[in-house]
Amino acid sequence: MRTHVVALDGTQAKKFCTRLWFELTIAGRAIWSDKTLDAAAQLNALKWLNEIQHRVWGAHASLRPDALANLLDRIISHCEQAPPLQCYVRMALDSALRATTGAAPDSAGGQGGLKPPM
Repeated sequence: MRTHVVALDGTQAKKFCTRLWFELTIAGRAIWSDKTLDAAAQLNALKWLNEIQHRVWGAHASLRPDALANLLDRIISHCEQAPPLQCYVRMALDSALRATTGAAPDSAGGQGGLKPPM
């Protein structure tokens, strides 16, 4: 996935970030309604999801060529703070990439530190 994301051109990068922002709002709803998570785990996941959304906005506004690579690094770091968040964020990343390019996400390896949905 990382290879596909960092290869996006400027217009695609903006579209990817916008779509990722949308997909992350859906992830937030899923976390909030996840009955397998206790309240503390839900709140922690939502806290780190909010941080990821701030990073997505920063990448969208950035003119730096490495903005998406930096975004992915921050996403991985934030998901390490809330492991239940990983599968939801991975689904959001996959959906955003698919909506942007039509490319299927990597099925093995190359997950960039995030576990695929179970």
